[in-house]
Amino acid sequence: MTDAREEILARIRGAVTEQPRSKAQLELVSRRVSASIPSVQPETEEPLLRQFCEKHTSVHGTYERVSDSTQVPGAVLRHLNAYEIASELLVGKGCILDEISWPNDATPHCRPATIEDRVAVSEAFAGVAETGTLVLLSGDGRPTSHNFLPDDHLVLLDAGRIVHYQEDIWTLLRAMPEDFPRVVNLITGPSKTADVEQTVQYGAHGPRRLHVIIVEG
Repeated sequence: MTDAREEILARIRGAVTEQPRSKAQLELVSRRVSASIPSVQPETEEPLLRQFCEKHTSVHGTYERVSDSTQVPGAVLRHLNAYEIASELLVGKGCILDEISWPNDATPHCRPATIEDRVAVSEAFAGVAETGTLVLLSGDGRPTSHNFLPDDHLVLLDAGRIVHYQEDIWTLLRAMPEDFPRVVNLITGPSKTADVEQTVQYGAHGPRRLHVIIVEG
C-alpha cells in the first residue's frame, strides 16, 4: 500500500471515529437547525391520505386501506394470493407489526433478507403526501435488506403518520427519544429503470412491487 493511500485511509478513519462534541459545536448545530427555512412548497387542499394514495399510485405503487391492525394479515394474504406467492414472510418490527397475530396459513420469519426471499413485510416510520414517499428506518429487527432484496415489499403505514412535505420528516426524526437511526430510506414506488432502450423494467435495484397497507384505526 502506498504512503498516499495510507494517508487518505487514515484521514477517513479519523473522520468517522466518534468523538465527544463540544458544547460550542452542539450549540452551533442547534442554531443552524432552528434557523433552517424550507424552500418553496406546493400548496394543496387535498386531505393528506388522499394525496399520498394518488402520488403513490402515480409511481406504480399499489395500496389497500384497512380499518385497524387486525385487518393487516388478511390484506397481506390477499396480495400474496393475487400473485400466487407462497405465504413465507420476512417480518420486521414496529408498533403495528409487533401486535399482529399471524394466521396459521402464514409463516413469518424475523431475520435479514437474502436473494432467495420473495416477500418482506415492513412498517414505515412515516409517509410523505407530497410525493407518495415511504420513510423506513434501520434498527433492531428492521434490516435494511428487507427494502431491497425481496421481489415484493409490503409496507404498513399508520394513516396518522402521513405528513405533508419531506422537510416534516426531519422534524419528526429530530424529536425521536432514541438515537437517530443509522439509515433512513426514502422509497418512492417500486424499483424501476429505463436504461435499456428506454423501456421501463421493474425490479432493477429492488422490489418489483411495492404494496402499502394503510392502517386507519
